[in-house]
Amino acid sequence: MLKQRYLWIIIIIILAIALSFYFIYNKGKDGDTGKTEEEIEEFEEEDIEINEAPVKIEKGIVVGMKAGEKEWEIEADKISLAEDRKKTIFEKIKKAVIFKDNEPYLNIQLNKCIADMGSKSMELVGDVVIETKEGDILKGDRFYWDSEEETLASLEPVELIVKENNITADWLVSDVELNKLELQGNVKVTFIIN
Repeated sequence: MLKQRYLWIIIIIILAIALSFYFIYNKGKDGDTGKTEEEIEEFEEEDIEINEAPVKIEKGIVVGMKAGEKEWEIEADKISLAEDRKKTIFEKIKKAVIFKDNEPYLNIQLNKCIADMGSKSMELVGDVVIETKEGDILKGDRFYWDSEEETLASLEPVELIVKENNITADWLVSDVELNKLELQGNVKVTFIIN
């Protein structure tokens, strides 16, 4: 009879300990939340939003290669790899160059560049000034460099200065030498005759 009583007391103690652990680990230490573990995880995932690029580099040089030759080179104080890992964003750019026949051809001043690392094409953004080897200058707010076609394009107003002659237009498509130009929309040409 005494053994039976001790057995019941031990069973009650074990049951109490088991229930305590159950409530502590399944309901949380701060009380019942009323949600299952999956609902809590789902809720937490919805609240978390990260807007930063997964990879950031401070002060670096990136080179775009095409068929084994240097196509472009950008030196920047801030380089970020986009979340999709297909685009690289350059900011605080110190130097940007597009090469032709493995030689520097276009020197570019700009605020920001978004390079598609798959196609090696680029979007040039913010007070863009492009200067050719011959001294021709192309200005605008946004340009697109198509690596495959080797063309520059802008769907925004541009200004082209060639040997003191001035050309403005609403948009432009050009080859890398700025020789084959297609200008449209309010095109104005100012020639200086000596």
